[in-house]
Amino acid sequence: MALRTADEYRQGLRDNRKVFILGKEVPDVTEDPYIKVGVETAAFDFLMGHDPKLKEMAVMKDPETGEDMSTYFEVPDSPGAVARRHELVKAASNYADGALPFVKDVGTDIMNGLKAVARVMKNNTYEDRIDTYRWHCARKDLSMCGAVTDVKGDRSKNPSEQGSPDYYLRVVDETEDGIIVSGAKAHITASAYTDEILVIPTRNLTEEEADYAVAFAIPMNTPGITQICRPSFRFDDRHHFPTPRPKRGHVEALVIFDNVHVPKERVFMLREWQFAQYLAYAFAAFHRFTAVTYKIPILEYMTGLGMLAAEANGVERASNIRERFIHMIQYTETTKALAKAAMLDPEDFAGSGLYIANLLTSNMAKLYFASNFHEFVRGIQDICGGILVTQPTYQDWKRDELRPYLERYMGGAGEYTAEERLKLMSMLHHVVASDFGGWHEVCTIHAEGSFAAQKMMLAVEAPTEMYKKRAKEIVGMKV
Repeated sequence: MALRTADEYRQGLRDNRKVFILGKEVPDVTEDPYIKVGVETAAFDFLMGHDPKLKEMAVMKDPETGEDMSTYFEVPDSPGAVARRHELVKAASNYADGALPFVKDVGTDIMNGLKAVARVMKNNTYEDRIDTYRWHCARKDLSMCGAVTDVKGDRSKNPSEQGSPDYYLRVVDETEDGIIVSGAKAHITASAYTDEILVIPTRNLTEEEADYAVAFAIPMNTPGITQICRPSFRFDDRHHFPTPRPKRGHVEALVIFDNVHVPKERVFMLREWQFAQYLAYAFAAFHRFTAVTYKIPILEYMTGLGMLAAEANGVERASNIRERFIHMIQYTETTKALAKAAMLDPEDFAGSGLYIANLLTSNMAKLYFASNFHEFVRGIQDICGGILVTQPTYQDWKRDELRPYLERYMGGAGEYTAEERLKLMSMLHHVVASDFGGWHEVCTIHAEGSFAAQKMMLAVEAPTEMYKKRAKEIVGMKV
């Protein structure tokens, strides 16, 4: 099957999946005013392969048939695959106006983690299954989401100690042709508008918790799956000034599995509790680099918005504002440099023959990005001033009796007209002062792993013995 078009992707989502938002069941996710934001953002993944300017990067050949397929499905079995992935993800985020389409990267990062762990386990059955699944998705050009985080309940307790056994997704029965699972996965990006969902454990487990050590993939319209989505903003955003290209973003969901049947051939881990945490670690090894890569275009775009706001307010030459500029540039360019350094020093993950960006540097990049984002946003808010949250809306601008007042009083510095200044501040409100802006700040902390997760990885990956050996040599201690 050839690469799908964006329209074919949308049509594939009309499959009777069970999705709710704001308490109402959604008959068609492609038309819901909130979920459509995510659908149209994800659709960029299906536009890239048909764009002559991006085809060389976005399309590869099927290793068996020679047909075109998305480069996202490349097996990273050479160091060069890391650089190709970096350029693909960065291009996708740029192409979608600073919002990664998000419906192939997470899924394929999980596939790569699953394949690596199957090799570490020396489990040929699991590796064959994940390979079959990879090429099934690639040849049908399917979209995928990843489900890692359980609802967790009391975080001070292990899964087996919780008040409810369903705070972590688990196997509740096993049949001749598969397994039955129940539980829920939280914070699942884009699940309402993907074809498939891949599920893996989120943490370490004990032998008594073996039922929680399960990994699988199934279609999103599988009976027993219910999604409860939270809106971010409407596709037809009525309050902000319109822009030539619509605003992009994604919708999260609580995905509930109520006695869901998973076919045996779609099971990639079943009660191998010793490897549960390692699978979560393997996924993070691949996905954390994807995370810091797609954020680069976002930082560049936001830095530009902040600088334009200073111009519109006539404060771009003020010393305190120039200090803000320096911090924004430092933050953006350091994040880019760390991502590039990780890309240029790939490593074979756990001897699996699959290559990842340098683990230590990838985690440094993600921790640096997440630790400094709020100050970066605060700088933009400072530059904008109070108009960021008090400006008249686009609805006011469209009112004939009000527009002359706005044209008279809301003009900016230099050649910035009232309309240009209000349009700019409207976009800035969306990015750093709206519900969406709050979502972005929280996701920066918790998505792709929390501060604690990255710090733990730094402690594991840092060459601490080399540090100490060098210190001993200088001091004159026995090495």
